[in-house]
Amino acid sequence: TTAAHVDFEDDVADFLGFDAALLFSSGYLANIGAITALAGRGDLIVSDTGTHASLIDGCRLSRARVVVVERGDVDAVRRALAARSERRALVVTDSIYSIDGECAPIADLYGAAYESGATLLVDEAHALGVRGPGGRGVVAECGLSGADGLVVTAVASKSLGAQGGIVAGPTLLRAHLIDRARTFIFDT
Repeated sequence: TTAAHVDFEDDVADFLGFDAALLFSSGYLANIGAITALAGRGDLIVSDTGTHASLIDGCRLSRARVVVVERGDVDAVRRALAARSERRALVVTDSIYSIDGECAPIADLYGAAYESGATLLVDEAHALGVRGPGGRGVVAECGLSGADGLVVTAVASKSLGAQGGIVAGPTLLRAHLIDRARTFIFDT
């Protein structure tokens, strides 16, 4: 990590409305790193049928119990979270599904996750630069930038015209990822 990386991370965190961000070498690695650092054995991940391959692989590699629900089915997410025996839970979705460009019900998913004490991870890869105020994504469009219990991932390789993946959230998340995200630690 160089000063240029940290400057970019600070700028992108400010742009997205979060306290901190961490740059990975790709969006694929950012998603896998974030998911596996936030969930593991003894945890629950609720994912939907429209998620990107990197989110699916992150769920598989986490070793958490994964419940897959139909995309956009907030009631199914609520039921899965209410029925869990696990102490920690993570809800995972894309904001804009890459297959057809449909927008996920981010505000409702956040409400469902927050009400049950779960964290919501939203992949903004297809929304950054094209949705929300100033291209800040669907999370910003919903007024949720920087919200408690919310993590955003994105890529620099689409609308930003650069290389890499981004995980944005609280400052403590950034520190946790530096210590726990194998796709950050062991990627050179």
